[in-house]
Amino acid sequence: MDDEKIKIYQRAIAREKAARKEAERILEEKSKELFLKSQELKVTNEKLEELLQTKTSELKGVFGNIVDAYVVMDLNGLVLRMNRAAQDLLGYSSDSNLNLFSMVLPEEQFKVLESFKEFSHKGSITNFKVKIKVATGAVRLVHINASIIYNGKNQPVAAQGIVRDITEENAAQKLLVESQNRLSTLISNLHSAVLLEDENRKIVVANQRFCEFFNISYDPSQMIGIDCSNAAEQSKNLFKNPEKFVERINHLIENKKQVLSDELYLHDGRVLERDFIPIYDDNRYRGHLWTYRDVTLKRKYREGIEAERQKYSNIIANMNLGLIEVDNDDNIIMVNQSLEHMSGYSSEELIGHSGKDVLLVNDDHEILEKENSKRIQGLSNSYEVKIKAKDGSIRYWLISGAPNYNLNGQIIGSIGIHLDITQLKSLELQKENLLKKLEKSNEELQEYAHVVSHDLKSPLRSINALISWIKDDNEGKFSPVTLENFDMIDATLEKMEQLISDVLEYSSIVSIKQTVSEVDLNTVMEDIVTLLHFPEHINFSIKKTLPTLKVDKVKIQQLFQNLISNAISYCDKEKGIIEVDVEESFKEYTFSVKDNGIGIDKEYHDKIFQIFQSLNKRENSTGIGLSIVKKIVDLYNGKIWLDSKIGEGTTFYFTIEKTIG
Repeated sequence: MDDEKIKIYQRAIAREKAARKEAERILEEKSKELFLKSQELKVTNEKLEELLQTKTSELKGVFGNIVDAYVVMDLNGLVLRMNRAAQDLLGYSSDSNLNLFSMVLPEEQFKVLESFKEFSHKGSITNFKVKIKVATGAVRLVHINASIIYNGKNQPVAAQGIVRDITEENAAQKLLVESQNRLSTLISNLHSAVLLEDENRKIVVANQRFCEFFNISYDPSQMIGIDCSNAAEQSKNLFKNPEKFVERINHLIENKKQVLSDELYLHDGRVLERDFIPIYDDNRYRGHLWTYRDVTLKRKYREGIEAERQKYSNIIANMNLGLIEVDNDDNIIMVNQSLEHMSGYSSEELIGHSGKDVLLVNDDHEILEKENSKRIQGLSNSYEVKIKAKDGSIRYWLISGAPNYNLNGQIIGSIGIHLDITQLKSLELQKENLLKKLEKSNEELQEYAHVVSHDLKSPLRSINALISWIKDDNEGKFSPVTLENFDMIDATLEKMEQLISDVLEYSSIVSIKQTVSEVDLNTVMEDIVTLLHFPEHINFSIKKTLPTLKVDKVKIQQLFQNLISNAISYCDKEKGIIEVDVEESFKEYTFSVKDNGIGIDKEYHDKIFQIFQSLNKRENSTGIGLSIVKKIVDLYNGKIWLDSKIGEGTTFYFTIEKTIG
C-alpha cells in the first residue's frame, strides 16, 4: 500500500472516531434528559400516591361514621377494627383484643361454623342472624352482612361486615305473628260459619264450621282464592226456596249494605241465621264478610243459647286483644282483661266514663269523633290513635271498630278491638330516621366520588401528556419495542380513565326521582342507533312497538345501550342478529335483548352482574356495564335474568313496573 492510500485510510479512521464521539455525546445528553423526565414522573407518582392515601383516609372516616356497626376481623375472628357504633353495640373498645367467635352463644356455635365455611367459599354472606352475648352479659340477636377482604394476590386476609341489632325488631315481629295466630285460631274455632270474600268475590278466609254447614269436602285452607261468583247458583238446591236464595245474595252484594240476621231454611230442616257485612277502607269497598249461625234449636233451647253467649264472653274477656264496647255517646259499657292490662286502668275506672276523655290524647279526639260518626252510619273500619295510659306513658293503638246492633237491627253503640302497636310505631320512626341519614350519606358519597374521579383523572392526563412529549422530542430515536411499550402505557392510561368514568357512572345511579318524565322508548331506540356503531354484518331489529314509560330518560337509555353494545361486542357470527322485544302483563313490562353471539356459560349467569366481572377480558371492557344495567333495573323494582347457550347466543330479560314514577 502506498503512502497516499495509507493517509486516506487514516483520515477515514479519524472521521469514524470523531463521529462515534459525537454520537456518544448526543446519547449522553439524551440519557440525561430521560433521567430528568423519569425524576419528574417519580415526583408525579409520589403525589398520586399521597393523594390516594389522603382519599383512602377520608373514606375510612366515612366508614367510621356509618350508623350501623361496622367490624373488620381476621379470619380467626380477632377484631382488627370497628367503628363507634360497633363499640356501642358490643360493649368493647377497639383495643380490647376481642374475638367475635367467643361472643356467640354455645347453642349457635355449630350454625356459625357451617355458615363460616360457606362464607369462606363464597366470599360473602347476607341476612345471617345469630345470638351473641355482649359485654354487659345481655343476649342480643344480630343481623350480619359480610364479605371477605383479599390482598393484591387475590388471597383472603380478613373479613368485614355490617352488624345490626334486631332483638327488639324480632320480638315485635313475634308478637305480631302471635296475635295474628290467636285471631286466626279464634276465627277457626268460632261456633259460627265464617266466609270472607274480597271485592272480586275471591275467598280470603273460611273456617271449618262453614265447610260443615254446607257439606263442603275441602279443608278451609284449600278454599282460599276460589271464585264465589257462581257459588249461590251451585248451592241453591240446599235451600227450600232456591231462586229466592240466589236473588237475595245478588241483592246484598249489589247494594253493599250491612244486613244482619237473615233467616235461611234448608231442605234438611236446619235454620241458619246469616249476616252480611261489607268492609270498607277509607271509603273504598274491600269485600264482605258472611257469617252463618245454626239457630235451629234457638226457639227450643234458650238455655243453650245463653251458654253459648257466656262462652263467647269468656273468649273475649281472655283474648290478648283489648276489647271495648261503648254506647252511642261513647260511654264505656264493657272492657276485657287485655284492655285493662293495655291501659293500666281497671274496669271500674273505665265503665261508665267516656273512652275519649279517659284514654285518648287530646290531639286525637277529632279522629275518634269522626270514626264514631261512621259507626253510627253502620260502617266498620280501622284506624290508629294515641293513648295516654294510667302511668302517663303514650301508647299507639290500632283499633278495628264495628257497629253494635240490638235484636231489632238498631245501632246501639260500637265494639272495638285494640292492638298495641307502640313497638312497631317506634321501629317505623327509627326506620324513617335511618333512611334520612342514609340518603344524606349517599349524597356525600356521590359528591366524594365526583371529586375523587376528577382528582384521579388529572394525574393520568398529565402522564399521558408527558409520554406524548417524550415521544415527540425523540421521534425516530426509540426502538420498535420501546414505542410498543409507550403504546401499551397509552392504552393502560385510557383504560384507567374509562374505568374511573364507569365507576363514577355506577356510583351516580342512586335514585329514580331525579328527572322523571314520560319517555317514548321508540325514540330512545332511535337515539341509540345514532350513537352506536352497528357493523354491516349485524342486523338490528325491534320486534314490537315499544311503550312509553314514566322514567328517567338518561337511565333508561343507559340500560338499553349497555345491553345492545354488549351484544355488538360479543358477536362472532358472519351474520349477526340483535333483537329487542317486549311483553306486557297487568303489573309490568318484560323487555328482552336477544343476540346470536358467543353465549355465556350457565355458571357465570349470576357473576356477570357483579361489578368488575368481565368474562372476556377485552381491551375496552371494565366489567361495569352489566352492573350498571342491574342497578338501574333494581331502581325500577324490576328483575333481570338471562337465557344463554354457548355458541348459540344470549337473551337478556328485565322487568319494569308500570306504576314507577
